[in-house]
Amino acid sequence: MKKNRSLNSFSHCLRLFYLLAIMLLTPQNVNGESTKEMNLKGDRLLQNRRYQEAISIWQQALQKSPDDVSILVRLGVALSLLERYPQAEAVLNRALEAEPDNPKVLYNLGLVYLRQNQDEKALRCFSKTLELVNWYPEANYHMGLIYEREGLEGKAMEFYVKEVNNNPASAKTWQRLLTLKEKLKLEATATPQSTGVLPQTVALGLICRKREKQERPRASEGHVT
Repeated sequence: MKKNRSLNSFSHCLRLFYLLAIMLLTPQNVNGESTKEMNLKGDRLLQNRRYQEAISIWQQALQKSPDDVSILVRLGVALSLLERYPQAEAVLNRALEAEPDNPKVLYNLGLVYLRQNQDEKALRCFSKTLELVNWYPEANYHMGLIYEREGLEGKAMEFYVKEVNNNPASAKTWQRLLTLKEKLKLEATATPQSTGVLPQTVALGLICRKREKQERPRASEGHVT
């Protein structure tokens, strides 16, 4: 009998220890929400453009998981959408310190720089993103935008073509591509001499070129605005 009681007592203690371990290992806020639940709640608020409320949720989540990159990225995006760029930059750089080769962090940091017209920094972020994932959604598009506004239309065209090759449904890339094509066509008509711009028949021909087999991009997670 004593032996059975000892075994029962030991089993009871073991169950209590197991439950305690689960509670300690699962980040929760004071209301019992896990960081995953808080992320989803913040995502819904962000989708409804309730940016400040989303920021409050993710700031609470960071108190429990201060190095969680998924939370830092979300917070950085929300701050950027409110044009609080210095704060967004600081948060995303914090995420980058934790995961230097995270393409989502690099891409969103590039957007923060782009929105502040810091083109060189933005280009470095987008270039690094594409080194890691050469089909990363809209990274080629934003590279093209930067080169276009710097007057490098030929280079911009190359990146727009890459974007539509990887993401044929990107309406805004097609719009920029066709607008730029028409602009260069008019310039070529006015100035017959070549100026070193990539021939448009070659550039657009790349769209139809048979691409090497590669894994198609999955739907992006989190926020890649």
